[in-house]
Amino acid sequence: MDIYQQYAYSYPHKLAYREFDKPLSLKEVWQTENQTKLFAYLHIPYCEMRCGFCNLFTIANPKQGLDSYLAALRREATTYRAALPNIQFEEYAIGGGTPTYLNVDQLANMLSIFKNVLGVDTNEKYGSIETSPKSINADKIKLIEAYGINRISIGIQSWIEAETKQLGRPQTPSLAAMAIRQLVDSAIPEVNIDLIYGINGQTTESWQYSLESTVAYQPTEIFLYPLYTRPLTGLAKINSQPTNENRPSLYRQGREYLLANGYEQVSMRCFRSLTAPTVPSNYDATLHGMIGIGAGARSYTTKVHYSGPYAVSRKAIKSIIQHYSEQEDFSSINYGIHLNEEEKIRRFLIKSLIDGGRLNTHTFREMFNQSIFELEVIQDFFDQGFLEKESNFIQLSRTGLEMEDWIGPALFSSQVNDRMNTFQLL
Repeated sequence: MDIYQQYAYSYPHKLAYREFDKPLSLKEVWQTENQTKLFAYLHIPYCEMRCGFCNLFTIANPKQGLDSYLAALRREATTYRAALPNIQFEEYAIGGGTPTYLNVDQLANMLSIFKNVLGVDTNEKYGSIETSPKSINADKIKLIEAYGINRISIGIQSWIEAETKQLGRPQTPSLAAMAIRQLVDSAIPEVNIDLIYGINGQTTESWQYSLESTVAYQPTEIFLYPLYTRPLTGLAKINSQPTNENRPSLYRQGREYLLANGYEQVSMRCFRSLTAPTVPSNYDATLHGMIGIGAGARSYTTKVHYSGPYAVSRKAIKSIIQHYSEQEDFSSINYGIHLNEEEKIRRFLIKSLIDGGRLNTHTFREMFNQSIFELEVIQDFFDQGFLEKESNFIQLSRTGLEMEDWIGPALFSSQVNDRMNTFQLL
């Protein structure tokens, strides 16, 4: 069994989205929704370089257009506040791309839009921002501190320069070390460091070196990502060979090392320090919606998920960003997917079980008027040892956590799979 199928952190996947037959009114889509406990997401589709494994909606090193993009971001945020004047946010994330690719003035403008226009209280609510070794500096850190952002995530991937080059990421260990030292010495409460396993040529010894080098900084969280070679990415273009298939053994090596050195496993990927603070949030992804602003951001209601178009190639992404930057009217929704009852159930399962969650059996019964144990797939997962029950909750077992990238896609419907498989990727 190939346990590395897909990272299913949400559902349905954006590849299942399509243009709607008729545009939907933003105000009408949200008028019957709970608007008091929302998640806010802001998307910056720019990086200083595009890693070989990356299939995110981002372009590398743009020479112009950033201020126009921010102006459109302001128009979109203004539209939301006008259409939904009473929205309240409980949690947030600022991602991309790399938000800190923006210069200090642009970053300040972006944060002001997020807080003062959209209405996200960054100083009072829990939230995160993404960065990279090359794009972070002291002035940007001071700005992030001033806005009270709780968590910053930085992608190191490996402390071996030959391995980062294999990923199409020209990054020196000294640059990575300097960036992380700045972050752990800052007033930002939580620092997350990302590592990747399964790199071509990576060994147990080199992986151990990266693990030990990361733990030495005592970050709040460490994410261990399996390497995927996805269509149209740099790695897919230059390497027709499959990804290094020692991923399961490297995963277990990393898991055991982190568990023995002051971390607890939250999900397949996430390991959190035993001394980390409890995340203070009233947001529940199975119950509450999300509003995303930016060219690649997604938004969720109970019945409709929507976004802008998705692409991977630089040419296609650049075209979508340009269209977004020139857009004046954000009051209608043109692209997404409607969720029927079956898809709502599947989403509840995925959002509850995958990525560190727990499934509340009482909530499931209240929402869908049936017992979770009536579902054949749940009983099958129990029989295989993937799930464990504690009181009114179900969660992935130790074996289930290892199988997370297989379990998530196994819960996709045939209709969503068909839409994903027929999506024309540009």
